[in-house]
Amino acid sequence: MILIIFSVLLILMIIGVPIAISLSIASIAGILTSIYFIPLEVVPQRLFTAVDSFSLLAIPFFMLAGEFMMAGSMAKRIAAFAFACVGWIKSGLAQVSTLTSMFFAGISGSGAADTAAVGKMMIPMMEEKGYDKGFSAATIATAGTIAVVIPPSIPMIVYGVTAGVSIGDLFTAGIIPGIIIGISIMIMNYWLTSKKAYSEKSTKFELITFRKAFKEGLLALFLPFIIIFGIRGGIFTPTEAGAVAAAYAFLVSKFIYKDLDWKEVPGTFLRAGKMTAMVMFIIAAANLFGWFITAEQIPQMLTSLVVGITDNQILILLMINVILFIAGCFLNASAAITILTPLLLPIAVSVGIDPVFLGVVMVVNLAIGLITPPVGLDLFIIQGVANVSFDKLIKAVIPFIFLLAFDLMIITYIPEISMFLTRL
Repeated sequence: MILIIFSVLLILMIIGVPIAISLSIASIAGILTSIYFIPLEVVPQRLFTAVDSFSLLAIPFFMLAGEFMMAGSMAKRIAAFAFACVGWIKSGLAQVSTLTSMFFAGISGSGAADTAAVGKMMIPMMEEKGYDKGFSAATIATAGTIAVVIPPSIPMIVYGVTAGVSIGDLFTAGIIPGIIIGISIMIMNYWLTSKKAYSEKSTKFELITFRKAFKEGLLALFLPFIIIFGIRGGIFTPTEAGAVAAAYAFLVSKFIYKDLDWKEVPGTFLRAGKMTAMVMFIIAAANLFGWFITAEQIPQMLTSLVVGITDNQILILLMINVILFIAGCFLNASAAITILTPLLLPIAVSVGIDPVFLGVVMVVNLAIGLITPPVGLDLFIIQGVANVSFDKLIKAVIPFIFLLAFDLMIITYIPEISMFLTRL
C-alpha cells in the first residue's frame, strides 16, 4: 500500500501534475487501498484543518508586505543602499544583487518573491555591463535562497506550525546561517568574476554616497529590525509581525515616499493572494499526505529502523540531510517540510537533536532545492526574467549548488552557529 501511494505520487510528478494535486491524489489512493476503513470525508476535513492556523496567517501578510515594497520604491531604495555598500568593488553588481537579496529576505520570506524582485532590478544592469547571462541569473537565483533562511522565513513558519516549536526561536536561529550563506555567495561571486573582463571597474568607497543611500532607504531598511525585535521582545507574535510589516510597507510607500498609486493597490493584493493560495494549497495537500503516512505508523517504523542501525548524531544528521536533499530536488520546501517533519522529528529527538536546530537544518537544506533541477522554483523564475536557456543556467548554477552544500555541512555540524542567538 505504501508502495502504491509513493508510485502514484512519483508518476504524477513525472508527467507534470502540480505538486499539491499530486499529493492529494496520492493520499486518496492510499486511503482507498488501506486495509483500514477510512471514510473519504476525512480528505476535506484534513485539508481544512491543515490551514486552520493563526500562525499561518503570517504568510499572506509577509507576502503583502513584499508586494507593497515592490509596488513603491522601497525595494529600489534597498538596492541603492546595497550598491553604496559593495558596488564600489570590482564586478560589484554581482555583490549588489546578493546583498540586495539579503536585505529583501528580511521582509518577504519567500525565495520566489526575492528572486523575481531582485532579478527584475539587477538583470538589465548586469547585462548592460557585459555580465554573462548564465552567471547573472545563477547568482541571483542562488541569492534568492537566502530568503527562506533569514527571517521572516515562510518555510520556517510552516515548520514551526508542523513541529509545534516556537517560530520566534526559529527566526532567531536563522539569522547567522543566512548571513553566512550570503557572505559565501559573495566570495564565490568575487572568485568567479575575478578573471572576467567586465566593463565596470573598481572604484573607491564613497562615504557621501553611502550616507545619502542610507538616509533615503532608512525606513525600508528598518522594517526587518521591527519584525525581529518585535517578535523577540514579546511585543507581537509572528502573525502580528506580518500584519505590522504589511501596514508599515503600505504607509511608508503611500504617505512618506508617496510613490504608491491607489490604482496599484488592488493588483498588489491580488498578487499576494495568488502566491498565498498556491502556498496554502501545497501545505494543505502535504498535510493530508503526512497525516495518512502517520496514521499508517510509518514514522514509528522509520524511527525504529534508523535508531536500530545507529544512534550516532553525526551519522543521523548525515542521513537526514541526504533524505532532505533528494526530497528538495522534487518537492516544494513547504510540502517537503509538512511531509517529512513527522518522519524526521521523532528520529532527531530520540538522539537528542534540538527541534529548533533540526528546523534550521531542514530549511537550509531545502533552500538548495530552489536551485536544483528538475523542479527548482528559483531557476524557472529567473529563467523567465533573464531570458536565458535552461542548459546554460544549469551549468552556471552548479558551483553555487556545491557552495550551498558546503555551507549546509558547516551549519549542520556546528550547531552553535544556529543556536547561539536563540540561547542568549
